[in-house]
Amino acid sequence: MAKIPDIKPGDLVKVYFKIREGEKERVTLFQGVVMQLRGAAQSKTFTVRKISAGIGVERIFPFHSPMITKIEIKKKGKVRRAKLNYLRQRKGRKMKIKEAIPRSLQTNKEKTDTSTKTETTEPLVKATEKGVAEKATTSSDKKKQKEPKKPKAPKSESAPGQKTVEKT
Repeated sequence: MAKIPDIKPGDLVKVYFKIREGEKERVTLFQGVVMQLRGAAQSKTFTVRKISAGIGVERIFPFHSPMITKIEIKKKGKVRRAKLNYLRQRKGRKMKIKEAIPRSLQTNKEKTDTSTKTETTEPLVKATEKGVAEKATTSSDKKKQKEPKKPKAPKSESAPGQKTVEKT
């Protein structure tokens, strides 16, 4: 029996499980999105869905099965439902699930965002050689200054969308 990681609906997982064919036993891989978790304690199961040759394939795995050798989480998904049955009607990119950002990375990202904000602030007033203060021009102020408009080219007399033919 494999150690069971903390999987949730929306996660992309690889499930390695044993298959018996006669006297032989081999391990195969089933990779897909966890659609739901069901049950409790020993009867707990999870459903994994993948698309194989354009056809949706779902498989239900018991959590505590001795046939499961390993479960890997490839990507944590960010979903707002416990049962993702709506994925059955979707195909292609519409079936894509957003990736969840771990809490540890979120806090580090917020710290770096605040430090860059303090560094990029520019002084609004700068002193000149004579000691008189002038307002510093920032990039946003430059955008606000109006530039003279360029005259537009005269429109042709033909209707819009119609090709014009030069006469020779």
